[in-house]
Amino acid sequence: MDIHSFFPYKNPPSIAVIGDVCLDLYYLTGTGGAEISAETGLQSYSVFQSKTDLGAACNTAANCASLGARKVDLYGIAGNDCWGGIVLDLLAGKGIGVSGILTQDEDWQTHVFHKIYLGREELPRYDMGNNNRPKNTTVDILLELLKSRLGEYDCVVVNEQVPSGLHSPYFQEKLAALIEKNRDKVLWFSDCRKLNSRYNFTIHKLNRGEAAAILEVQGVPAKDAADPYFAVKRLYEHWGLPVVITLDKDGALAQDESGCSQFNSLHFTKEIDIVGAGDAFLAGLVTALGAGLPLKDAALIGTFSAGVSLGKLFETGHPTEEEVIALAEEGDFNYNSRLARDESLERFSGDTEIEIIANDSMPAGGRRSYPEAAIFDHDGTISVLRQGWEEVMYTVMIDAVLGRISRSGSSKKSDVPKAEELSRIGDAVSVLIEKTTGVQTLAQMYRLRDMVLLFGKVKKEDILSPEEYKAVYNQALLASMEKRLAGLESGRLSIEDLTVKGAVDFLKKLAAAGTKLYLASGTDEEDVRREAELLGYAGLFNGGIRGSVGDIKNDPKKIVIRNIITEINAAGLKNSTERETKFPAGQGQVVVFGDGPVEMREARKAGLFAVGVLSDEKRRYGRNAVKRERLILSGADVLIPDFSWAGELARLCGWE
Repeated sequence: MDIHSFFPYKNPPSIAVIGDVCLDLYYLTGTGGAEISAETGLQSYSVFQSKTDLGAACNTAANCASLGARKVDLYGIAGNDCWGGIVLDLLAGKGIGVSGILTQDEDWQTHVFHKIYLGREELPRYDMGNNNRPKNTTVDILLELLKSRLGEYDCVVVNEQVPSGLHSPYFQEKLAALIEKNRDKVLWFSDCRKLNSRYNFTIHKLNRGEAAAILEVQGVPAKDAADPYFAVKRLYEHWGLPVVITLDKDGALAQDESGCSQFNSLHFTKEIDIVGAGDAFLAGLVTALGAGLPLKDAALIGTFSAGVSLGKLFETGHPTEEEVIALAEEGDFNYNSRLARDESLERFSGDTEIEIIANDSMPAGGRRSYPEAAIFDHDGTISVLRQGWEEVMYTVMIDAVLGRISRSGSSKKSDVPKAEELSRIGDAVSVLIEKTTGVQTLAQMYRLRDMVLLFGKVKKEDILSPEEYKAVYNQALLASMEKRLAGLESGRLSIEDLTVKGAVDFLKKLAAAGTKLYLASGTDEEDVRREAELLGYAGLFNGGIRGSVGDIKNDPKKIVIRNIITEINAAGLKNSTERETKFPAGQGQVVVFGDGPVEMREARKAGLFAVGVLSDEKRRYGRNAVKRERLILSGADVLIPDFSWAGELARLCGWE
């Protein structure tokens, strides 16, 4: 999809949102500067920052406005309190019409969610408005106002989010009747926690739990109801209108008369905040459908809108058109998530250990020659010199977050953290390493610096630069490599002891067959070249050896892949970027080998054949199941344990 073909919208819609009027109030706290109360003996907390944001129906309305809607009006009830005034001011500041927000003096507080964070940890929330009761007279006035203005809108969104909010039984009855009577005048949407089955004649956006609950009430067995592919089709048949089910890490499904469309989830290497992502997805879906896009494109816009929101911490997130375009151009997807997380779905080629991810991902038959070009990752794919780098990086990152690293490279004393806090830091570091495996070391250090800031245990003036953190890590890694390097130099270790099984022989076979070889690594280029020379295969890479040169904006793997595509196109050998027509017989062929997600994602985006290597770097042979999920999610076409299976792979792909 070319996102520029319809952004900005040629016919931006006019949208009304009716639902729960809520305010999110954030407190970012810590104990710095705080005292223990003399009266109670309890620890007080300093509020370093507080901010207000729009929630529930307000958030949906704000997102529709920021995503290009021509006009957005909000309908709901606020309390006669200071919080209601703040909500109205925030909405007006975003250009949202508030004449549809009524004030109820009795039995109503403005819904306020007090969200308190201690560092990066969210503490129990304090909510206002949990005993609200809308008066029937207020409901009548509100719905009559919406009815009188229906002709002004292309879409109306029904929001239901809080237990004791706008959606009283009386409101439900009146709104359902209004929708049914006016179902052909506008596009109606519903996004409800518990009332999705109450509002018929609407386009429904649900999560998988909400969908399953509806089907179970209808008597569908729990196992079938929990299957989102079954659920989206069944609910479409039940309601007769499009249905979209969001699946968290597994993406989303959309069903209409054209069939079921599946959408991959987005991949993030940075910290994310899930609050508000559902509202952003809905707003992207509504504005796109209201602008006349088909459901398949609208749900993809919803996916990118949610992705933008996920990247905004400590706020509900209001994606803009520009942010959605940027993410669509540069963002990465997760692929085959169901297969990646369920090893029972594994499917191997014959009696080999080569796992086939999808039949249509295999090169077309008819070839009897090796690939024209092959791109190899280095560490963990060919070389195991840096085996254990994850443990080294883990230790360095923990020390950095705790403030144990100085600019001189020496260790510093720090307060001993509580077990719970150390566990949280360890979990965050593990996730960071998992998400960034294969990217430039410098990029990982930028993420580390962000994490140090987020945990707040180090004074700002003592936080190192990414380059300084990288130098500390490289020094620690070199120390862990010294024994292997010494063993190689003394002859106690051979090249076979320091490379993945069969890797060097396979490189020689490809080179002899005329395949142009490229080496691309996230490690510093000088180090990659030196290690390849030490291990004796640097000369085989006649296409070049590329590593990181300290430029955070230019990943060496991306550069190499893009350069190869340019070379192939210049030679008149067009490499298809459509997966189903990839590598037609007689055309140029490029294969990417790697044990990390970065090279798999770049191969996927470029339409190249991606071979994931499940290398066990300690044994140097056999399958490392830990790598399976990340390689499948990043777009690998096939998986091999090591290069002892290269012959079977070559025959499977028709190379010999």
